[in-house]
Amino acid sequence: MAITDVSSGSVFQLNIEALVASVMAVERKPKANLQADQAALSNRSATLNDLKTALSALRSKAQTLAQTGTASLFQTKAVSSSNSAVATATASVSALPAVHTLSVTRLAKLSTVVSQQLSSAGTDVVTAEGTGAKSVKVTFDGTDPATSDTAVAVNVTLNAGDTNSTILANLATAMNNDATLSGKVSASVVSDTSSTSRLVLTSKQTGLANKVRAADVTGTLAGSIQLNSEAASSGTAGGYLFSDALLDAKFTLDGLELTRSGNSVSDALTGVTINLLGASTSDVTLTVGSDKSTVRASVQDFLDTYNKALTFLRARIDVKVSATTSVTGSTDVSSVSRGTLAGDMTYVDLVSNLRSDVGSSVSSAQIGNPGLLAEVGITAASDGTLSISDTAAFDGAIETKLSGLIDLFASSNGVATRLITRLDGFVNTGGLIDNSLSTVASKSQNISQQIATLQDRLDRREATLRNQLLDLQKALYALSAQRLMLQ
Repeated sequence: MAITDVSSGSVFQLNIEALVASVMAVERKPKANLQADQAALSNRSATLNDLKTALSALRSKAQTLAQTGTASLFQTKAVSSSNSAVATATASVSALPAVHTLSVTRLAKLSTVVSQQLSSAGTDVVTAEGTGAKSVKVTFDGTDPATSDTAVAVNVTLNAGDTNSTILANLATAMNNDATLSGKVSASVVSDTSSTSRLVLTSKQTGLANKVRAADVTGTLAGSIQLNSEAASSGTAGGYLFSDALLDAKFTLDGLELTRSGNSVSDALTGVTINLLGASTSDVTLTVGSDKSTVRASVQDFLDTYNKALTFLRARIDVKVSATTSVTGSTDVSSVSRGTLAGDMTYVDLVSNLRSDVGSSVSSAQIGNPGLLAEVGITAASDGTLSISDTAAFDGAIETKLSGLIDLFASSNGVATRLITRLDGFVNTGGLIDNSLSTVASKSQNISQQIATLQDRLDRREATLRNQLLDLQKALYALSAQRLMLQ
């Protein structure tokens, strides 16, 4: 019988749902406690994952600073130019610190060959050449296309009535469609006036070594349009735009006259690539030295990542007590706030160990080299965070004590090396954080099982309680009915 089957008019009517709710509220407290424990474990798991991310990032930055030899960040070189409109340069770690003088006479150019100027709508080319298949050879290394092994032959078919612009376009298309030739030469049709056109062949690489030349194989098409001319183009005539003497770059470096086929010169100075950008009217100074801005930025990046990880960890192990002091001098604690990892000595100790790793002396530094971060201008605040507080001292170390910086961070007992060793135990697969996460997961799973078991018991308890109260309601209703009959 449903609860609503009981007469609501009875003087003995029980509020069964209210009674059930009241009793079950008390009996559900153990479940609520378990759910609170599980929420705390969830927060701990999230904290541990975030901590692993922060510490992994710190280890990555430390690994950057711990590289030695040619891979060392501190060996990074840079080149400054007194006139970046004329030339810039980059340097590898093998570059030697020095000052060089450069003057640029001319830049390397792209070899360019043009046909004669032709009437776009005219048909004089097909009239002179005749219809049928025509073949033209092109070289892109300066060799004679008539005899060179590197020459590429392209074929076009001339049809009766083909206009000059159509023939030029077909020839350009055939050249651009060739897999070998298209990687070295670009062909295009240029309308130099509203009624005339010219075929233009341009090397894709600068310098005399990449000179473009053309010759006929079948027919005389190249000759008909003057594409094979070995003379300079002038007026409407075909030919080359730049002579052989003008194709290579010409410059003077430290008093020595040099030529190169390209404007990017990597074989003149060891470890230095010079980018020629324009002719000079006066000498340009190229200064090769340590890349202070890159070194400073990388060390600052390391310090920022260290500070972020340390601050995060300190907040999670912190215990904050709020208290009030009465006029009589007694102190009452009003609240206690505990960080997610508070009391876990694995992580409490990590804070002091990290500070020790960056703050203690580097025993592996060579005599005369700095052994403390403070000696190169890096100091710690009261909360342990690090900063470059003395930029002059830091820049001075880059300029005069580069080997000292390498010792300080990357030697066997260096700051970065110590941190890597420390952090590996926490962030590596199967490390301390993974073990902590595994423990949390195990506890959470156990609590989930307890909650499921308890919920099943609560469901049965609620059903039993409701039936008991319903039976009681029925008994009360029967007693009430008997009382009315006896009256």
